[in-house]
Amino acid sequence: MFGGWGCGPFFGSGFWGMGILGMGIQLLFWIVLIGFLVYLFRRIGSRIPIRGFIGQDEALDILHERYARGEIDLEEYQKRKKELLR
Repeated sequence: MFGGWGCGPFFGSGFWGMGILGMGIQLLFWIVLIGFLVYLFRRIGSRIPIRGFIGQDEALDILHERYARGEIDLEEYQKRKKELLR
């Protein structure tokens, strides 16, 4: 009469194989897994500094420190910064 317990389009067997419910659970599982991986990679990637040239940021840091200590004036600071950013 009912085709047996667990049969039908929502619970498996028949034409739908795993059924609509099983397909939905699998789809939800993959969406959550892919979303977690994207989150993880973005979080790890945000901690890795991206530098244009090796040593460029170090040179800018030294320049900032020298200006902050008063070793060079504003004009010299701007001139050297412009040269470093070329």
